[in-house]
Amino acid sequence: MTRWENTSVYRALGTLSALPVRALSRLPLRAGKTRRGLSFSQWFLLLGTEAMLCVPHGAWNNLYAVLFALAALLVYWFDCAARKKTPWNAGNLGAAVLGFLLMTVLCTLWAKNKAGNLRVALFFWTGFLLAYLAAAQFRRRDERRTAAAVLYVTLLAVSLCGLWNYLTGAEASDVPIGGEMYRRLGATLEHGINCGEFLAMALPIALVWALTARTGARRLGLAVPLLLPCAAILLTYARTGWIMLALALFLLLWYKKKILLLPAAALGIGALFLLPESVQARFLSMLDFSNASASGRFVLWGECLALWKEKWLSGVGLGPENFYAAYAPCATGLLDFQPPHSNMLYLEMFLSTGIVGGVLFCGFFFGIFFRLRRARRAIPEKRDRWEVQALTASLAGAALGGIPEYIWFYPRILFFWCALFGMAIAASGDNRAGKPVPPARTPFDEP
Repeated sequence: MTRWENTSVYRALGTLSALPVRALSRLPLRAGKTRRGLSFSQWFLLLGTEAMLCVPHGAWNNLYAVLFALAALLVYWFDCAARKKTPWNAGNLGAAVLGFLLMTVLCTLWAKNKAGNLRVALFFWTGFLLAYLAAAQFRRRDERRTAAAVLYVTLLAVSLCGLWNYLTGAEASDVPIGGEMYRRLGATLEHGINCGEFLAMALPIALVWALTARTGARRLGLAVPLLLPCAAILLTYARTGWIMLALALFLLLWYKKKILLLPAAALGIGALFLLPESVQARFLSMLDFSNASASGRFVLWGECLALWKEKWLSGVGLGPENFYAAYAPCATGLLDFQPPHSNMLYLEMFLSTGIVGGVLFCGFFFGIFFRLRRARRAIPEKRDRWEVQALTASLAGAALGGIPEYIWFYPRILFFWCALFGMAIAASGDNRAGKPVPPARTPFDEP
């Protein structure tokens, strides 16, 4: 057991986690049948998360996610009571997660706009409730494989929606490239940046799921449709999504065979010149480190660092209202727009929640990689490691994307990241559970 698991706080959280189930266990409940190896509560979480990502932005309200997460928690409690199971201890999310969530609430005490702080804090709590439910209910590898299949379907659905909107001219956002405006694909997630972040995090998991199918024909049949999200992420013109996906694919090749990185890099550079000129120009703009090419990020970061020096201890509070109220006195006037945030995940967390909240954030955001690394090394068969490696690649891409973007600004991306985080906790906590991987060789198997 870890030092955290020996604390009275951890044990108290376990007791609190079990209280609702103890009350419900007095009711005459019957456990429902499983479908394809999953209980009703597991399907409820998976299909609800899929629906959350597929609802068009115009019909979406973040309150829906809050209500869905609470309903999923209630369904989970009923399932535990019916099956006479002890619910998962919320302390297993880790002390850093719980400390960070506590800080999001404490920030309300000194935030200038308290309602704005509480609104964003509610989204954080909702996200990590989804992480809790994912970690609690998908302890077995075969269950997580079914979850990856649902993500595969969700990825294709979002991509098809975005491509249809793009071709029919229904997309609303544009991006300036070379003095011209180009339409960018946002699909159900409002904007190309949000969509690119989702596609970049979902693609590695869907790809590994497809290429670890039982037969070669099935692998090919599942892999070919993934060309659709590849096309979709190009049309987002989201450079953040591109570098996130590039790092994820780099890691997957690194895990497979390092020598493959050289031909893959050559192939990628060659393929760049086959793409439309607008996409080429957008790619090459990443080599231009001027402030104009970076959309004012360097100026904004400098201004936010000046603000950080003043508010490093307590932070300014969560939400765009609190950010701009504190940022306005430090603004140099060099930007021709009003920024709603600092345009960097790490800077935003330290600026919003202060030094304590920022350190706690780093504790779980980067700590999951150490857990996944230990889990990967603990799995004796190399072919059984691909689930853990896919989650590592996806979350590593998100960590890179956190440098040029505040990737948690759009709540649905926050919720999706938290769901992956919960799956990663489950995968790193019990890698040997579930059905064994079929003996058929896959493209990811070592020769």
